[in-house]
Amino acid sequence: MSAERPGVAPLLAWLQTYRVPAPCATYQDLASGVALAQVLHRIDASWFSQSWLGCIRDNTGNDPRVKVSNLTKVLQSMLEYCQDVLGQPVPERHVPEVAVAAEQAAAPELDKLLRLVLGCAVACERKQEHIQQIMTLEESVQHVVMAAIQELMTRDSLDTMSPEMYGTFDSQSRRYYFLSEEPDEPDVPCRRCQDLEQQVAALAEAARGRHETEVGGAARNLLLLQARVEQLQEENYRLESGREELRGHCEGLQRELGALRQRSQELGDLAKEAQALRDEMDMLR
Repeated sequence: MSAERPGVAPLLAWLQTYRVPAPCATYQDLASGVALAQVLHRIDASWFSQSWLGCIRDNTGNDPRVKVSNLTKVLQSMLEYCQDVLGQPVPERHVPEVAVAAEQAAAPELDKLLRLVLGCAVACERKQEHIQQIMTLEESVQHVVMAAIQELMTRDSLDTMSPEMYGTFDSQSRRYYFLSEEPDEPDVPCRRCQDLEQQVAALAEAARGRHETEVGGAARNLLLLQARVEQLQEENYRLESGREELRGHCEGLQRELGALRQRSQELGDLAKEAQALRDEMDMLR
């Protein structure tokens, strides 16, 4: 199990603001995929629906196969959501290795999952509500979370921005750092939220201008391979279970055969005794 990294604590603090039933205080908690799925359901229940949530097994225990299955479903749904709903395909280098994340609670891979969840929250239809929720956190936590959003949204979209757009965004980011440290005035929170929403919208629009095939195709292929691996693992598990059942059944049949042979021997002995008695009676007659 990987140790917690100091830099992820603010993202975990943000995740905990959704107050989901599953624990989400450590990387080990996230490795099951249950907490992430419950947060996604609260972010956009129309896509991450109740029926979808029901497909996530919450009794993972220490079974890595179930954890991998859960995280694969979470990742696949997020990639499809980013592609089909947000119009922002996820580049291959940002797609985590779910097997490593589930089996080792690996910090880098779970960090990628956390950032994808964060990206869904601040780019969805209810993004203003989720941004306001971020603003309820401590200021130091806000800075880290919003810096993560800035990195997530800019690292693949700044190449497509015009110099004017980049200059405007850069000046705003320097002024506010997404959340200004200036003393609050009555209407400052509202203005901050509007500024953040405008920045996110501008970056999202720029990201949509990129060619989707280059960044989306590889991610989808990777996901298909991961799903195929999971399918083969489940098939292997079923075959192993079936082999154990057949072995037990075979042992039972062998015991039954032994009992039948013993009974046959006993009946043969009785038949010989009966024949001897009949011969003796014939002689007496």
